[in-house]
Amino acid sequence: MAIALLGTLDTKGLEVAFLRERLAELGRTALVVDVGLFDPQGIVPDVGREAVMATAGVKPAALLRRPRSEIMAAMGRGAGALLRRLDAEGRLEGALGVGGNQGTSIVCTAMRQLPLGLPRLVVSTVASGNMRPYVGSSDIAVMFSVADLLGGLNGVVEPVLRNAAAAMAGMVTVGAARAPARREDGLVAVTALGNTHPAVTRAMSILRARGLHVAAFHASGAGGSAMERLVSEGRVTAVLDLTPHELTEEVVGAGWYQPVEPGRCTAAGVAGVPQVIAPGSLEYLCFGPRDSLPPPFRRRRTYLHNPTCIHVSASRREMAAVGKALARRLNRSTGPVAVVLPLKGWSIYGGPGGPLNDARARAAFVEALTRALRKDIPVHRLPVHINEPAFADHCCAVLLEMLEARAARAQAG
Repeated sequence: MAIALLGTLDTKGLEVAFLRERLAELGRTALVVDVGLFDPQGIVPDVGREAVMATAGVKPAALLRRPRSEIMAAMGRGAGALLRRLDAEGRLEGALGVGGNQGTSIVCTAMRQLPLGLPRLVVSTVASGNMRPYVGSSDIAVMFSVADLLGGLNGVVEPVLRNAAAAMAGMVTVGAARAPARREDGLVAVTALGNTHPAVTRAMSILRARGLHVAAFHASGAGGSAMERLVSEGRVTAVLDLTPHELTEEVVGAGWYQPVEPGRCTAAGVAGVPQVIAPGSLEYLCFGPRDSLPPPFRRRRTYLHNPTCIHVSASRREMAAVGKALARRLNRSTGPVAVVLPLKGWSIYGGPGGPLNDARARAAFVEALTRALRKDIPVHRLPVHINEPAFADHCCAVLLEMLEARAARAQAG
């Protein structure tokens, strides 16, 4: 087995050669993959750029005439396909990459295509900035290069690269007996934020007491998208979407918790996975510190959740749009689905007396949702707040009934 070592060798060949040497000293084999566009410098790759381009289905001469964005996307796509094939053949134990802005984009595009749990690390010149577009909802580790990766080694870059090689060697050594991803019946995905914490923790306790495995996903953009991806990959048996907060930000097109990939509240329906949906934390948008709040939102109800996060109430019109969007997405469901509505509030701040409480906005959502929702999808209305124990109890009862019915059908068939 080998560690895939990725870089644009026309500009980062010396750095990649150094990493290969350090990995060899640590007893690991590197497979160098060139994702550059021109002749490599300082190293001969094991997989050349032409092979990467061919895997992406493009010819070098034709690719170089395309816009830069298309070139980057093609190289990332081709490298990702190569990595997936190596992993499927049992030849890949990890992936380590280096890059500037463009190289990081290519390397991360490739690494995002690998499965959860496979060690991946990128040393990048842009790692101290916003890495969301690069990492997405994957578990790629990132290390800042501090100095630019340009012209070979120096007293700043060398220790960073040494640490990167050691970190990768450590990850693959500890994970050498990496267990296959769990695919057992009983993995339930639950979505969470601090504002729905009491409901989430009670629901998780109930489901675990019934012998189910439970994974909570923080509904802060990447978390919800990661859950959707794992559902699509067949890794999830059921979804208890208590906190689909990202849907509001996706529909409104504003907020720091917009999903990394669009399409929140869709994967379970497409896959036919049993799902119970609640409107946890749908009534507000999240932004950063108070001074980050865009001018159009500054006259709304706000609450400073912490010094780096402010919540802003969604308008009644926006809540109606969210209700319609949720209905459209749930209407495409091919499996069992139910909506459970806590009529007295959807978050700690959004209940009676809370700083973001808006009963009319909640009513606008409910009216739009129920009007557009498929008539065979049940809607449970409970006269409680989302964080009251009775709410979590009811949601779990509905989900468990779905799972029991599915098990009975499977046994009968």
